[in-house]
Amino acid sequence: MRYIGKKFVTMLITILLVSFFVFVAFAVIPGDPALSKLGTEATYEKLEALREEMGLNEPLLKRYGTWIVGFFTGDMGTSYSYDMPVKDMILDKLPITITLTVMSFLMIVAVSIPLGIYTAKHQGKAADKTIFVLNQIVMAIPPFFSGILITLLFGLVFKLFTPGGFVSYTKSIPDFLAYMVFPCIAVALPKIAMTVKLLRTSLVDESKKDYVRTAYSKGNDKNGVFFGHMLKNAMIPVITFLGMILADIAAGSIIIEQVFNIPGLGRILLTSISNRDYPVVQAIIVWLGIFVIVINFCVDLLYKVVDPRMR
Repeated sequence: MRYIGKKFVTMLITILLVSFFVFVAFAVIPGDPALSKLGTEATYEKLEALREEMGLNEPLLKRYGTWIVGFFTGDMGTSYSYDMPVKDMILDKLPITITLTVMSFLMIVAVSIPLGIYTAKHQGKAADKTIFVLNQIVMAIPPFFSGILITLLFGLVFKLFTPGGFVSYTKSIPDFLAYMVFPCIAVALPKIAMTVKLLRTSLVDESKKDYVRTAYSKGNDKNGVFFGHMLKNAMIPVITFLGMILADIAAGSIIIEQVFNIPGLGRILLTSISNRDYPVVQAIIVWLGIFVIVINFCVDLLYKVVDPRMR
């Protein structure tokens, strides 16, 4: 419990620090949000009135305190560009980004773990060498280029989906999920290759340790040692890596959303940055930061469960 408590407190402090630095960064960026909203033709009186209404004349720490309390109570401010609550904008697009993240992660786990086990069990054979070469190639291809290739091959050649023909989950959940399969493949491919390589390397390293020879000397068969001893220990670094991947997918899905014309949080973020719509940008970046921090916290807890040395 002490370990969990320390990690939880650290997580809360990290979240507050991230939110503070994000808020300060946008507060000191050159530019006047009131001027951006009213335009260059606005009078001085109107600009001052709007600055007062938006709280821009308040001290920085007071503005941050008001904003962070509102953020965690559901009031994330109002968009400068769309003149609507930031909370509503995020909630509308959040299911799309969550679906992209979760589907990609499930693909990674479902493919990489069996493939990593297979290559480790067939170390040095033709299948292992072939998968190794394919892994190296896939890891070298950036996700956005994979997305372009998938669009060209499965969209334009085989016509399995309509490029740019995104279907919202509010209209048809089956069509929405069917469209999301291909961007998820683009996201998952390089992560699958990295996870397979890590698991294979970890299993090969475990096979050379003393406890494996001891297990064989006690009469255990090959599969018993492999699945009963080696795999459990080899999965410890892989679990940590998968946690990092999950956080990376959520934070790095912006490019894939652009390639496949997916109106998720990434699309809003890029549009809001170009429009200097700081309330929207702040809220999305902080939420992404919180997601990454919480994932790392969960990985730390899981690491304690699977690694007896942590106990």
